[in-house]
Amino acid sequence: MEYENNPEIVDDHNIKILWDKDTVEKAIIDISDSITKKFKDFQSINIVPIMTGSILFATKLLTELEKYRPGAYKIFPLTAKTYGNNMESQGTTIYGYGLISDSLDNGCPTIIVDDLMDTGETLKTVIENIYQTVSKDVYSVVLLDKLGRRNNIIQPDFSCFELYDDKWVVGYGMDYRGKFRGLEYIGYLEFI
Repeated sequence: MEYENNPEIVDDHNIKILWDKDTVEKAIIDISDSITKKFKDFQSINIVPIMTGSILFATKLLTELEKYRPGAYKIFPLTAKTYGNNMESQGTTIYGYGLISDSLDNGCPTIIVDDLMDTGETLKTVIENIYQTVSKDVYSVVLLDKLGRRNNIIQPDFSCFELYDDKWVVGYGMDYRGKFRGLEYIGYLEFI
């Protein structure tokens, strides 16, 4: 689904808003409806948010999913580090795999939740590892599918927004050197 964006500078950090709070929340409601319809025949669905970026998106998404099917979702977060305080990927390191086999329902579909797909490196790594653990299909949902730097041949199964350029995006979990994650909208930094 496409949502209109109208960039406007909001503060002295030179952040231009792409999608405001209401637009983001509407997109999450819409994507939760699509997910619910796709997985309606399963008793249990594993949800694996990738921290720290997906914290706001995963929280809102899970809240919406539970409205449709309370108790159908089992959640276990992983922590991933790809950029750290750098502007380029440093390779993906995933923390928490050692606990995942005891924390997910084997034989049930799993949905990996991330804030954005940029190069695709993080999701590709997590999907490959989760698939070996749960012995069932693994899907992905991202708040933002950022198509400008895709290195891997992987596409998210569900996404709320698409961005076709290489802007440095912040807000709703996305950051610049660990900052701006808590913004309730999605914007980009003009100076990068």
